[in-house]
Amino acid sequence: MAVYKSKKITKDGRQYFFRIKYKDIFGVTHDYSSTKYKTLKEAKDEEAIYRIKIVNQVINTSNITLDQAYQELLINKTKNLKKQSIIKVNNLYKYLLPIKEQKINSIDLLKYRQLANYIESQNFSSDYNNKILGLFKQIVIYSAKHYNTSESILKFIESYREKNVIKEEMLFFTLEEYKKFDSVINDLSYHTFFELLYYNGLRKGEAQALTWNDIDFVRNEVKITKTITTKIKGESWTISSPKTKSSIRTLPLTKKLISDFKLMLENAKEFKDFTYEWFVFGNSIPFKESTIEHKKNEFCKLANVKQIRIHDFRHSCASLLINQGASIILVSKYLGHSDVSMTLNRYTHMYKSELENVTNLLNNL
Repeated sequence: MAVYKSKKITKDGRQYFFRIKYKDIFGVTHDYSSTKYKTLKEAKDEEAIYRIKIVNQVINTSNITLDQAYQELLINKTKNLKKQSIIKVNNLYKYLLPIKEQKINSIDLLKYRQLANYIESQNFSSDYNNKILGLFKQIVIYSAKHYNTSESILKFIESYREKNVIKEEMLFFTLEEYKKFDSVINDLSYHTFFELLYYNGLRKGEAQALTWNDIDFVRNEVKITKTITTKIKGESWTISSPKTKSSIRTLPLTKKLISDFKLMLENAKEFKDFTYEWFVFGNSIPFKESTIEHKKNEFCKLANVKQIRIHDFRHSCASLLINQGASIILVSKYLGHSDVSMTLNRYTHMYKSELENVTNLLNNL
């Protein structure tokens, strides 16, 4: 119901003609003051436009739920994300299910705190908690953009911080330990697989995805342009682009690696149906993730060396490069990190000797 009252005329000759207070078709109460108009008709026209905006959900009155907004957001994400990334997003969303039927405009501080308590009860790391809340923020922002819903809840969201948590120790093989590990391997394919991880720092999926077309025997190089994941339900494996754009790289191969690859290629060519599209590690079918893990554990035990994760071969490569005097920028490019700061955060402690050298230089001034 609109109440029209002409107020004091302003210097520009306009007047405040009305104030509206009423419930719209969605049951939301509005208290709306007009701007300045020359005539009563102009004021009435503006009220009509305002009501049309409400009907079309342009004004902040949407009944859209968190789940409805998420499903739309997910459709948009599938255009840009890989399958395995979509799975990760869906796994995060599981922990927003307690409020999925809530209208976004109805999510107040109390409901948010209940959600936060539920997430905290899962005993995840602070990093994973932040990823869940990050998805919640994306949904709220998406809804605000497309349905003009409120973003006010965002001001209450604070990032989690790790407290008194001991970070997982970064393990790696020294060159001597790796040679001891390698000495017990009597399978050429697995010898070469772990050799490539150690000397070239490939991620496991990057090595699994290599085909013979990726090995350049003229330039003695390997091209990393794809990766394999086994995390997608219903699929034995899925080939996709690497983790980041920076992960697409070409690396030099040692003479020993090239020699081993040539022997492997000769063995593969003995099969009548061989093609260069075959996987370097596994022929027509890539190495299985579980088998790689089993073999690694077996070789560590036989060699009587510490058990490290498959990913720790990548850390071992970084350590090897740093001990040979490689700069942090070179290590970053070699490993395919998207940002040098990532490399610095992980491996700065390995440059301790370099810092001592700087101190010695300053002492000699």
